[in-house]
Amino acid sequence: MSEPIRLYFDFASPYAYFALDPLAELAARHGRTLELRPILLWAVFKGQGVGNPLEKPARRAYFDLDVPRSAAFHGVPFRMPDPLQISAHLAARLHHAAIAERPDLALPLARDIFRAFFVDGLNIADRAVLAGLPSVLAFGAEAVQAMIDGADGRGRLAAAIEEAAGIGVIGSPYAVVDGEGFFGADRLPQIDWRLGGGKSSA
Repeated sequence: MSEPIRLYFDFASPYAYFALDPLAELAARHGRTLELRPILLWAVFKGQGVGNPLEKPARRAYFDLDVPRSAAFHGVPFRMPDPLQISAHLAARLHHAAIAERPDLALPLARDIFRAFFVDGLNIADRAVLAGLPSVLAFGAEAVQAMIDGADGRGRLAAAIEEAAGIGVIGSPYAVVDGEGFFGADRLPQIDWRLGGGKSSA
């Protein structure tokens, strides 16, 4: 059986939002499953001794231009969050804990979190916002808070961050296909090519 595609991503990353559904469709087309690994990119960078790239004025200026353009290119609704740079640790913990109980919620919950932040302009660092997401309503507010604060979600997130740093994740989204890393939403055509049997010339 073919290995799953593993996707490392930060819920505060607009490029991860743009890539999620196209990558899920691409994986399905090639008979692969998609494993989602929410991380905190700032924590991965910290572990690698790398600073915040958006603190560089030229990088931030390009980012501010490219993100709306990329949203239009991918044909998805989007508005720039304010503030943009938040720690999405509560959302990531919830995702890890929820899918440990209900693996079928992996994509729906990720979509709900991205939509809340990048479409509806909601603060995904707000516990009430997370408890109100459609895909987790059936758990109940108290259970959602327990997932956010519990040891399981914390531990799974910490393990995903350590794993990401260890394999050299350099940004979000970062997909691993048969041991090979692909960084960025713009690498989707290369992933499609590789899964279709494309080989490097080197």
